[in-house]
Amino acid sequence: MHDRIAASHARLQRGRVWCRSCGRSTRVDPVGALRHGWPRCCDATMTIDAPAERADG
Repeated sequence: MHDRIAASHARLQRGRVWCRSCGRSTRVDPVGALRHGWPRCCDATMTIDAPAERADG
């Protein structure tokens, strides 16, 4: 199931997440993150939305 979810969304497929607070980005295995927990930074869950893709960015 996690494989299908990760394959269904282009932003998940690119394998990168961003911190909304400090701007840090990191590579992520989307299937592993869906199974075991999403990356966190600055006490918040990181986002699959690149800064240029966000309404607030």
